[in-house]
Amino acid sequence: MDRINAKVDVAADDPRIADMKVVETMWTGREKIDDDGQVVKDNARCVARGDLHSKHYKVTANQTMSPVVRTPSLNSIDAVSVLRRQHVAPFDVPGAYLQGKQRAPEQIVCRAPVGFRRYDERGIEILWLMLNPLYGQSDAGAIWNRTWNEYVTDPPPGCGYERCPHEPCVYAKRLGDPHEESGKDSYLTMPIYVDDGRLLYDPTEAACAEAKADRERLTGEFGIEFKSIDPKEDYFLGANRRTSDDRSSCTLSARTYIVDMGKRFFPDVDVSVSSAALPASWSYTPADDMLVQAWEDATTRRPSAPEPLVKKYGTLYGAVLHASKYRPEILAAMGLLGSCLTIPTERLFYCLERVLVYLIRTQNLGVTYSAHSPHAYRLRARADSNWSERRSTTGWVILLAGGAINTASRRQHCITMSSTEAELVALAEAAIELIHVDGTLAHIGHKRDGPIAVGTDNKGAHDLCHRFTSAQNSRHIDRKMFKMRELRGAGVVTVEHIPTEINPADIFTKILSRQTFEKHRRTVLNLVGTDVPAVRGGGCEPGG
Repeated sequence: MDRINAKVDVAADDPRIADMKVVETMWTGREKIDDDGQVVKDNARCVARGDLHSKHYKVTANQTMSPVVRTPSLNSIDAVSVLRRQHVAPFDVPGAYLQGKQRAPEQIVCRAPVGFRRYDERGIEILWLMLNPLYGQSDAGAIWNRTWNEYVTDPPPGCGYERCPHEPCVYAKRLGDPHEESGKDSYLTMPIYVDDGRLLYDPTEAACAEAKADRERLTGEFGIEFKSIDPKEDYFLGANRRTSDDRSSCTLSARTYIVDMGKRFFPDVDVSVSSAALPASWSYTPADDMLVQAWEDATTRRPSAPEPLVKKYGTLYGAVLHASKYRPEILAAMGLLGSCLTIPTERLFYCLERVLVYLIRTQNLGVTYSAHSPHAYRLRARADSNWSERRSTTGWVILLAGGAINTASRRQHCITMSSTEAELVALAEAAIELIHVDGTLAHIGHKRDGPIAVGTDNKGAHDLCHRFTSAQNSRHIDRKMFKMRELRGAGVVTVEHIPTEINPADIFTKILSRQTFEKHRRTVLNLVGTDVPAVRGGGCEPGG
């Protein structure tokens, strides 16, 4: 803090702080790990008591809100990077919150942590008048985000990027005629997640020179530590990123995170070895009819679960759910399991363990983006629903560079009266997400040259996206469900009717058999070749 002049030492009776309440601080620490799960270094920080800060200084929720980049947007950036063969330079901002530029009304007074307190010659305690926010300070994230945004978007000596209106933590810079989009312009893209970011830039002379200048600017302003450019193996925000030599393909997986989960929840068991308790079949699908039956039993009886079961179920569920960002094929199973967080049963917990075992045994799988995939440059979407007498399930997948950049599997917010209405709900939700995805892609240099191809396997929903009719089975449908029809009329999308057998969104709406599951998983993850490892002890080979 002294190095960056983050505070001023003041006596407790200094008139400058007479009306300011004191916020306590304390020391905390955490381990920083690499992509192999090894501890790289130990970080120690002096943090403020955020609860006291909010109470003493009456900080509102709007003052503390700070955006971070969404995982689907990071996936979109990775997909575009392989299509444009962009260079990648990961970076980390050291002590990011301490570098936030605090305004006078945002200043606070802190007491040093135990063991570091000092007194002047009169015996009056020395306090800290903070010029920069401390970690733990409730509005520190918002202040840092504002500081970063102002510098990155300001013209030189700033970086001169433009903030994405659809994704506030994605910044892009276009090099070329500012009044004309030639199709040959170079792009630089910079997503940021608090203090972790990446600089991606086209392999053109102009972009490389501008990227070098930006790295120097950011290092000079924030002391940013850039890692090696174009790493073949990278670990960023919990994702393992593996890139080809020519940067035309990359694979995102959660291998490191999944391995750590295995050590945490199965510390004394080698789950790669099949057994009566951990069958070989768990290597191929995350769930089967047992989960459906256990879910129906729990939601029908709604049992009163003991507190230890509720706690361990919720802990394991939260840990596994995080992996779904890069392993979306488990979302349908996680949707059923998540609806029973307050009414878990031992059978449901057993099914939840199966999902984790499946992930561990297929830990190297992930979404692959490739410029060589069929229709790689075209944005495509598929939507589906699983109609139910209760609330139906919506599923969709948005594809670019061959792999899924955005997926969803969730219960619908209303009870639909027909399968057509349920499909229209799914299409409407997918349409809203497509607007966001299309805008984000355009901002980072991927502008579509035609409408987005959207597929549905419901003939009624397909027809209602192409015509205005009012029939017995459709007149009850809320007009807001026709968002996809609006986009089709505007030329943003084309709506195609596709067979259920080739609709990959089916994997997000229901529990599927192994053959169907593996077929749709191959599409969603853009898998090539044999993708399921053999399991020791069960005598089963891939595909056997």
